[in-house]
Amino acid sequence: MRELSATQTMVQKPVQTSDHDLKQKQPAPEGSARNSRHSFVDHLRPRSIPERALSVFYTFCLGGLSFLAFLMLGVTGLLLMFHYQPGESTGYSSVLTLGSVIPYGGIIRNLHYWSAQLMVVTVNLHMVRVVWTHSYKPPKQLNWLVGVGLLVLVLVLDFTGYLLIGSQESGAAATVAANILKQIPVLGTALAHIALGEPTALSGSTLVVYVWHCVALPFAALWLQLYHFWRIRRDGGVRPL
Repeated sequence: MRELSATQTMVQKPVQTSDHDLKQKQPAPEGSARNSRHSFVDHLRPRSIPERALSVFYTFCLGGLSFLAFLMLGVTGLLLMFHYQPGESTGYSSVLTLGSVIPYGGIIRNLHYWSAQLMVVTVNLHMVRVVWTHSYKPPKQLNWLVGVGLLVLVLVLDFTGYLLIGSQESGAAATVAANILKQIPVLGTALAHIALGEPTALSGSTLVVYVWHCVALPFAALWLQLYHFWRIRRDGGVRPL
């Protein structure tokens, strides 16, 4: 009997829990550090999306081809930087040296040039595909604006690369661009100097254009591309044709 009553006492005795256990069982209040941490992780790695939303027949892999061309531009551009010297008298001579003296310099320069043209084509086709499938509509309107910004950056990168050739044609193009910027009231002259430096009619290769082309614009394009890819996943993929 004593054993039975002892057993009943043990069964009926409520389980005591510590304050620490209660805190662990309670859901994290909104705005807490733990909830914010999980929200931040979800933002970095959004939830899975349907496999069909990433079908190559939906996207034609135009965004991936554009990013591949961008990576090729980064690698070949870095190699070209070892021998290219910007300037009115040194830009064009550096290009000639790359093509005739530096081993494989001509191949690397051609890869850089054709990768740039490929990226211009694929980005434009990608924009056409987005318009055709109405993928710019909510909730993807923000990513559409990012894509438009990327298109502008790609075109500016292609133009500044043309100026860095340092030929007479690039000098004429730089002069036209500078004159267009100078037509802007009040800030025109300053903007032309910030964007192009002081090009001449004989050469568009300047240190200012070189810094824009090799540092500022590529890093801006890389950041926007990474955000663009993340936003696609965040918005649930792409629309079918």
